[in-house]
Amino acid sequence: MSDAYYQERARRRVRVWVTIGALAIVAVCAAGGVGSLFYDACTKSFDRAPQAVVSAYVEAVKRGDGQVAQECWERNRYFDLEAGCSEICLTRVLGAQYEVLDLTVGSPSTTPEGRANVVVTTSVACTEGGQGHTAEIVLDSVRSNVPWRHWAIVRSTFGGTVAEPWCK
Repeated sequence: MSDAYYQERARRRVRVWVTIGALAIVAVCAAGGVGSLFYDACTKSFDRAPQAVVSAYVEAVKRGDGQVAQECWERNRYFDLEAGCSEICLTRVLGAQYEVLDLTVGSPSTTPEGRANVVVTTSVACTEGGQGHTAEIVLDSVRSNVPWRHWAIVRSTFGGTVAEPWCK
């Protein structure tokens, strides 16, 4: 047997390993892409139900975790002053100590734009002073019930106002 036979065999073996490696990389990237499609940065899990989003949001505000609280909002609405207690207001109430008394999720309704909205009502009592507050948090999502459906806050009165923040 000549050297050409062994050289061709070595090249074939390299091509097979390169092909296997490329397929493995594609499979890992595809799995990561599908996982990120279903993963919710607000809840830090694959649970994207309205109650899970609001619970994660309320706990993030209590912990003072502004990054997670921001992840619960629809990006553009978070910076909108008309959205209620969003960016500016939240900076004043992050870390406020309160106890959640009630969390009620309403049924989804359809907006004129064809999207789904859910109103979640939550009641809290401040740890110091015991003053009670009730807020409405409006969540938005696509109307169809697809597996990758994510809910995001578009309007909230949770935390009070800039002039009168809760539990401070």
